[in-house]
Amino acid sequence: MTKEELLAEISKTLNKVKAVNLAEIAVSTDFSLLQLLDFCYHREKTIAFRAAWILEFVEHRYPERFLPIFSDFISRLSEQQYDSCQRHFTKILIGFTQPKAKEMRKYAFNDLTVMRQEKVVETVFEWLIAPRTPIAVRVNCMEILSYMIPFFPWIKEELLAQIHFYMKDGTAAMQSRGKRLLREISNRR
Repeated sequence: MTKEELLAEISKTLNKVKAVNLAEIAVSTDFSLLQLLDFCYHREKTIAFRAAWILEFVEHRYPERFLPIFSDFISRLSEQQYDSCQRHFTKILIGFTQPKAKEMRKYAFNDLTVMRQEKVVETVFEWLIAPRTPIAVRVNCMEILSYMIPFFPWIKEELLAQIHFYMKDGTAAMQSRGKRLLREISNRR
């Protein structure tokens, strides 16, 4: 599949089945996943969202194909301004930061320099506290940050304050995830 063919496909309406199929095509051909990552920053928000959705499927189903572009993904993370794309990006990051992550993901994340890991923390905190951030992205950000406490213990105090703040008037989703994260954080030593 060429860059133009993929762009034509994601310019059309996309459902889950088609997104999965496009992810499979992207990994089974010579298609550059860097091109797909570039589309996640497309000036048309809908195209960027669809590309991010496909990228998430690629990462979850074929992490070995995603790993070569992981560094580029991290490098450009802070550039992502579309909240619809941030949702998919945070779901990808959860897979790399969670304690039960596959070894290849843990290795890739641990292989990042401390400075790049700090940039991830900074970006995720920015997304968390941005007033326009949707709940789904916000709770994903809280989860990522909770997983990064072992790397950066200073996160704990600030994250706990943010979780309590958002739970005050939070939706059911915020209450549920917030309570779970508060338990998990307090149980970790």
